[in-house]
Amino acid sequence: MMEDIITFEIMGGEVVPEIQMPSSATILDLKLKIQEDLDVKVKRQTLRFHHINLSDEDLISDYAFDSLTSVYLSVVPEPEKEFFIALKSRTRPTANVRVKESYKVKELKSKIKKLWGIEKKNISLFRLWERMDDDDDFLYSYYVYEGSEVFAEIRINHPGNY
Repeated sequence: MMEDIITFEIMGGEVVPEIQMPSSATILDLKLKIQEDLDVKVKRQTLRFHHINLSDEDLISDYAFDSLTSVYLSVVPEPEKEFFIALKSRTRPTANVRVKESYKVKELKSKIKKLWGIEKKNISLFRLWERMDDDDDFLYSYYVYEGSEVFAEIRINHPGNY
């Protein structure tokens, strides 16, 4: 007999990843997978399903999840803690950049401007394959936490190319 696999849409940020788990796994196992995929430490996570907080020790099969189920992830904030993220680009060496999760996307772009000398308008940022479009979004909206990787796409304007 094949075990049921549940696909969870992890709601709560600008990025909505999907994570597959066997129904025999625990909620803690799901949180460990979220930690692995999103860089969100288990102790900072609360998962909710239909306004019910999910308990770490419960099995996924203890809940009435459909094969595709949305759960809401809330993260205990640490707005004043500074940490490093890895800033990666195809055209620049990887840089460790100090940020706070309460920084906005535009503040990270300002740091990149100082670091690489590139105008903010020529920088597109991506986290977990999601474009960080809104300059006024907080980094935590994209699950940017300690050790996260953010990818920068740099647009170079050449003379005559407008």
